[in-house]
Amino acid sequence: MDDKDLQYFINRKRSLEKRAIIGYILVGISFILWVPLGAATMGQSVPLLLISFIGGGFIVISATRKFKELSHEFKSKYLVKEIEKIYPGCEYDPRKGFTSDEIYGAKILRRASRFYSEDYMKGIYEGVAFEAADVTLEDVHNNGKQTTTVTVFMGRVYKFQFNKKFRSNIIINQPSFFNHLFGWKRVKTESVEFNKELTVYSDDEYEAFYVLTPHLMEKLLELDRKYHDRICFSFINNRLYIAIDTRVDTFDLKMFRQFDNNILNEYRDQLNDIKDFIHHLNLDRKLFEE
Repeated sequence: MDDKDLQYFINRKRSLEKRAIIGYILVGISFILWVPLGAATMGQSVPLLLISFIGGGFIVISATRKFKELSHEFKSKYLVKEIEKIYPGCEYDPRKGFTSDEIYGAKILRRASRFYSEDYMKGIYEGVAFEAADVTLEDVHNNGKQTTTVTVFMGRVYKFQFNKKFRSNIIINQPSFFNHLFGWKRVKTESVEFNKELTVYSDDEYEAFYVLTPHLMEKLLELDRKYHDRICFSFINNRLYIAIDTRVDTFDLKMFRQFDNNILNEYRDQLNDIKDFIHHLNLDRKLFEE
């Protein structure tokens, strides 16, 4: 692995951004001057403007492609070392992710036209096995005249695996997320506040209360407020899934966006979410043990 520090990626990012700006300027100037300059020179300037327009476009495309390569290099050569510091022995693959079959099978997110997943992590922390990855879902609508793409979900999905199955399978999500789950029953808890903030479905409403203890419901509510009603949970077999709709690609470098130690600290905070979930929900307690 090449030993490249943060400053290397900062400098390289700035260089590619400058290159892209030059390309945009060439495209913009060529477009603005196309009609007036072409008319003033009786069309003689058109070939030069065309070359400038095409050349600028090529520069933009090239800079964008290289920027994507830089983003992958940052994740695979720098970020992976930061992850190793927090979760020793953790597997990280920026191009790998969850499969659509697993995510849809967990019933934590509804099906969409397109499914993408990347930035996969797998490891063990304090005896709890975890996996995490970015997931993006898009719906594509075509009315015969135009095609519209709508982002349904963009964020991080976490998976925690335990040694025994839950007494019932449970889905906990936002009230507007699912109207109905075929074969599942809506569960009303004794907490009016919990019922107002989150919707619960289970394949066994009576056994669900063995999992949904008052303490756990309180902790789930705290997480719901922390993530501003953009979180949902799925207790399936021996796995807990947590999905957070952040509307960002978690670790991707972004052109013309700030990138420094402050951003790196944000990445560390996001990586520490796994620890926070394990501690906050007490995932190593008897409810989840063998």
